[in-house]
Amino acid sequence: MPRSVLLITSPFRPNIGGVETHLDDLILEGVKRRINFRVVTYQPLVTPARGKFIEKGRGVIIYRIPWPRFNLFLRLEKFPLLEFLYLFPGLFIAGIIYLLFKGKDISTIHGQGLVAGSIGVFLGLIFDKRSLISTHSIYNFPESGFYNSFVQSIFNKTEHILTLSNQSKDEILKLGTPKDKVTTFTYWVDQDKFKPTDKQFTRTKVKFPKNELVCLFVGRLVEVKGVRELISSSKFLIKGIKIVIIGDGPLANEIQAMARKSKKIDFLGKIGNDRLPLYYGASDVLIVPSIHEEGFGRVILEALSCGLPVIGSSRGAISEAMDESVGYFIDVSSKSIAFALNTIVKNKNELMKKAKKSRPFALRRYGSDNIEEIIKFY
Repeated sequence: MPRSVLLITSPFRPNIGGVETHLDDLILEGVKRRINFRVVTYQPLVTPARGKFIEKGRGVIIYRIPWPRFNLFLRLEKFPLLEFLYLFPGLFIAGIIYLLFKGKDISTIHGQGLVAGSIGVFLGLIFDKRSLISTHSIYNFPESGFYNSFVQSIFNKTEHILTLSNQSKDEILKLGTPKDKVTTFTYWVDQDKFKPTDKQFTRTKVKFPKNELVCLFVGRLVEVKGVRELISSSKFLIKGIKIVIIGDGPLANEIQAMARKSKKIDFLGKIGNDRLPLYYGASDVLIVPSIHEEGFGRVILEALSCGLPVIGSSRGAISEAMDESVGYFIDVSSKSIAFALNTIVKNKNELMKKAKKSRPFALRRYGSDNIEEIIKFY
């Protein structure tokens, strides 16, 4: 009989982001291995996109809960306790309702992130189910106090913790969590879909300039992703460089207005994940200019799989997703971004060497077998 897993998560499609795409991949590969998924999530909290209240697919049923927005998710990011209190109630109540009426076949509750993971622990205790927590971020937990004690308790009560980076694992272990309860997993990408293409053909198809260095940004348009610094860098760029921005989020209108004032910037808005390989293939370098502790950076995996080198922030776990054989590290500011791009355009031979190494690098590290590190706990 197929195993059934209840995924509890705040981020999920049609919202756009690395966690959302990862969960799609988890479901796709898990179903191939005879695992059924039930997903309890919110309607997107940071974009106007909307999905069906109940959506059914092969091996998966998704329940999306309406929840007050008012941009609260982003406003509360700097206040972990308040954000926890905002996100907890809806998913917790929905989880109780689901398990009361349809939870007989659920073997495992898998919470995505600290809030959903806490909910999974409580539901597991109430309904006698196994619970797992996946963390996708670096939390910078306080060294003492109520929040520290609460997190310790949650991690101690769950059966296992799956964390995305060694940096994240280290901060969880510092809480006193037993080492044998924490496993590092790695995202993966469909490398038949994300693969190198003919650059000139794809540039014609997506209407990129043929004779300029194209620097691509793909991500949520929020302050912590460094998109403002990227836009500001345009005034320091020398001739022959184009910045292309793909994404959606609260800063979309601001970014679009700023892009209109510069011939060096193209803003394309939201592009479906299925079409992203075209844009990776048409670009010369991807930039991930995060100004916070980036959990891993899934777009890095996609870009490298397409043979596209990466300029990455030196913050967070980006250094675990790539190295200098396939990219460049910078301390993010508008001037440092411009300096990196100006240097690259003057030395394209080095960029080409990194491009040749990018696909082999990704093939070694980011294949779909990485799912085994997760499903062995189901």
